[in-house]
Amino acid sequence: MLPSIEKLLTLQDLDQKLRAVLNEISALPLEKATRERELKAADDRLEAARSRQRELEIERKKLEIEVKAKQDQIGRYRNQQLETRKNEEFSALRHEIETAEKLIRELEDRELAIMEETEALRPSLEAAQQAHVAEKMKVESHMASLVVRLENLRSRQRELEEARPPLTEGLDEDLLDRYNRLFKSKGGLALVTVEHEVCTGCHMKVNTQTILEARGEKAIIACPQCGRFLYEPK
Repeated sequence: MLPSIEKLLTLQDLDQKLRAVLNEISALPLEKATRERELKAADDRLEAARSRQRELEIERKKLEIEVKAKQDQIGRYRNQQLETRKNEEFSALRHEIETAEKLIRELEDRELAIMEETEALRPSLEAAQQAHVAEKMKVESHMASLVVRLENLRSRQRELEEARPPLTEGLDEDLLDRYNRLFKSKGGLALVTVEHEVCTGCHMKVNTQTILEARGEKAIIACPQCGRFLYEPK
């Protein structure tokens, strides 16, 4: 195998490892955002349950005030009944009392329904609180692990980047430039094997002359279709 091919293969192996590290680093923000959305969803579920609980409490207190107002009104009507001597006025006050009492019953029925809904809401609120605590702990733990992973990946990135320059020593600048462009444009595969007369990079059949030239190992040969450097596996 040509020495330059051997060097490029070693370089490609390192560059592929570096590429994988960089890809993992670039994926971390998305993973972090996903965890944050999960926590936000748990927050929203808990807040929805709490919000409904607050709404019911506000409505219940409002009903209590309305019931008290109607009871006070009935008390005034009864006092007016005691003071009046007119049958028509007494009957009118009795009608007002009956109307107020009917409204009180309706308000109390609604208040009872609210109390029942509040009681039914309690288990789901408790479940939402427990789920929120569990989700928060899980997300916080995952976030902490992401920080550690990023530190480890950055450390690995530095190691690979520091190891790269020595591997390029002795390589022709034009050849190295071609390799770099191929590695970037061909998904991390600048050098590929030719097997069964097929380029394993683009999976296209390679003509016999190209295969013989690659096998001769006198010069670096490129695939006529994809441009990748070809070599025969040993």
